[in-house]
Amino acid sequence: MNKKYLLLTTFLVAIFATLNITTVKSKITSPPAGSSGDPVNTGTCAQSGCHNGSAQTPASGDLTLTIGTGNPTTPLDASFVYTPGTAYNIGFLINSFTGRYGFQMAALNGSNTQAGTFAVTNAATTKINTATGRNYIGHLNASSTKSWVYKWTAPASGTGTVTFYYSYNTANDDNNPTGDVIYKGSVSIEALLSGVEDISTKVADLNIFPNPISSQFSISFDLKEADNVSAQLYSLDGKLMKELINEKMNSGNVNQQFDVNDLAAGIYLVKLNVGGATITKKIVKQ
Repeated sequence: MNKKYLLLTTFLVAIFATLNITTVKSKITSPPAGSSGDPVNTGTCAQSGCHNGSAQTPASGDLTLTIGTGNPTTPLDASFVYTPGTAYNIGFLINSFTGRYGFQMAALNGSNTQAGTFAVTNAATTKINTATGRNYIGHLNASSTKSWVYKWTAPASGTGTVTFYYSYNTANDDNNPTGDVIYKGSVSIEALLSGVEDISTKVADLNIFPNPISSQFSISFDLKEADNVSAQLYSLDGKLMKELINEKMNSGNVNQQFDVNDLAAGIYLVKLNVGGATITKKIVKQ
């Protein structure tokens, strides 16, 4: 009789142990939607039960975010300006640590609704989960892989600022949440109000430099024919900060310098208008 109880007990312990292992492993398969640290769902993997501890801010160089219409090589940071409706590839690369890795990202507009759409390019390593009407792209089957590439199609014109919220983990791969570290952050980008194609018939070799700027910057371009030219400097919330240019110019090279010593550090938009064509560029004041 004792042997029967012993066998039954051993069997039940084995079953529960198996269930427990399965449960732990399922947590690292794909992060639950709403784990990107966005302001709507607020959670990260550290707060959703997958990993212990509070989320930390990554140090400079720990994470590389890139974007591009082909191979994503352009830094995805505050200086990037997206073209509405354009399909981009986003690269998410964790540069440090060893172990098992995972991530999740959301893209929201100023009203915290979904901005654009994500698409999976490698179904073996990435997956989209949905919560509160928002798509979250993240890892699938966390492993030693710490680099992912996936698609993001920018929203239509008029959306304005898009903020990418992300979190990622560096797990010690022991099937136990203790000892794992979660990091979170965000990056906001602005829309190009009108693409380069619209203004390329009017100007060539447009350059706004330096960027970032400290006290002064220049706008340089070749005007193909005489036309009305204007340029303004706006804050991110649309406030006009400076009227830069407003005159009719002859064809030829234009190179004008502007003082911004009186502006606070931050991100601004330079809007150049030539005839009926317009282009907007982002600059960073240090």
